[in-house]
Amino acid sequence: MSLVAYGIAIAAIAYAYSLFFSGSKGETFPPRVPTFLPWIGSAFQYMNSPSEFLANCHKKYGSVYKVLIGGREVVVTSSASVISSMYATDPGALGAHTTHIDIYEAVSGCKGGPEVYRVITQLIFPMLDQRLSRRALEDSVPTIAQAVYNIIKPYTEMQTARVSLMDFINEPLYVATNLAMFGTRFPSGTYHDLRTLDVTMPERFFRVPFWPWKSERARRRLAAKYSDYLNTDDVSDADGPLGFAFKKLFRENNIPLEAATGHMLTFLWGMHSNTSVVALWMFLFLLNDHDALVAVRDEVDRAIKTEFGDFDTFLANVKPKELEGKSFPILTSVILETMRVVIMFVVFRIAKRDWEFKDGGRTVLVPKGEFILGNAQAAHSDETWYKDGHKFVFDRYAQGDYREGRLPTDGNPWFCLGVGRHLCKGRYIAMYELKLAALIFLHRFEITPVNEGSKSWWPPKTTKRTLAVPRTETVMVDVRPRHVDFV
Repeated sequence: MSLVAYGIAIAAIAYAYSLFFSGSKGETFPPRVPTFLPWIGSAFQYMNSPSEFLANCHKKYGSVYKVLIGGREVVVTSSASVISSMYATDPGALGAHTTHIDIYEAVSGCKGGPEVYRVITQLIFPMLDQRLSRRALEDSVPTIAQAVYNIIKPYTEMQTARVSLMDFINEPLYVATNLAMFGTRFPSGTYHDLRTLDVTMPERFFRVPFWPWKSERARRRLAAKYSDYLNTDDVSDADGPLGFAFKKLFRENNIPLEAATGHMLTFLWGMHSNTSVVALWMFLFLLNDHDALVAVRDEVDRAIKTEFGDFDTFLANVKPKELEGKSFPILTSVILETMRVVIMFVVFRIAKRDWEFKDGGRTVLVPKGEFILGNAQAAHSDETWYKDGHKFVFDRYAQGDYREGRLPTDGNPWFCLGVGRHLCKGRYIAMYELKLAALIFLHRFEITPVNEGSKSWWPPKTTKRTLAVPRTETVMVDVRPRHVDFV
């Protein structure tokens, strides 16, 4: 070994030991998670199972600590007030551009950069604020319920059918929502390719070595179809309200077709991925909790009769506003509680200048160029806010404030749809889709997990590596039409 190589090796070992012992002695604040690996740090543990890694660190080091992840110095906090401050802080102080660019690259396969971030934040986001607002959706989505039912109606004429719960619920929602928002020109047959891409997104995002061919072929097929959709000679009502807006935006701002296709693919993945997995978990929780299932189904049946008169009228006329408010407190509570329990949500920002926050009586500095991660999952399960915070309690929010335009989570830490200036752009349509799924499927079908008696289906096996919501193994169910009086 040369003297230079030997010197580098000795320096690396010394650095690793210094990190390890500085973390293990607990002499610094915030405490540092020890590691023997320079630059890499705890990257392997974090990428392999983010939820488990953060939970173990929270248990050992408390509400704030520091960790090295792939060359990034990261301060982690689980304080609800600090996470709220992260959302409220000006992007000039805490930037989210690295996250947006990383997601764009992982989904689209295209190179990100400042121009990609500019298009997302200065062009696409303002357009989505308008097109996905509560008022705009009142005119855009009335056809979704009827379209969903038209797809699943053949099952009402079968004695029984064995299906994947994920696909039974979400493929009709996917097709119907895209038809309403992107019009009749939107390419058909894309659901399973988007699901394939979604399943491998943690590996793509973390750049973990895996066999990517199936995922990459799915992504290329999606990109080709979305490119054809964007590349039509004209823009018309056949593109739907959201498709029309996307095409107009890309053309007026001279966005190259490849980049536009990447943005379109990234948006559609974001629009459908977490909603579909939350919908699955919502039904899984209900199927595992008899009292919850009975309570939600009674509320659904009663509301369809009293608020709409009959099921056909409900399908023809239901709008987002009619599913808000006091008619569905238990259903809304189930959705919010599902999100609280299952979403492994982190808020990741880079300090663009020195940023400070308080932890108890101590000040924590996030130096310029370093990162801060808000561990919302820990805040969501904090027993000081939530009794039995690790459990699914279906009526936890049923007595909350249900005034128009509000979620009954006010006063408790709940970050699943963002906060303040960083609210989820698709929050209204996501809530609408989830409520429609419960209303239509619970009203028209009895759904029973295969091997229900043995409980071998619960809890379902989940993937450790995840971006937001844990993916499960395929859960098969038997579906039968409900024999009730549909007045």
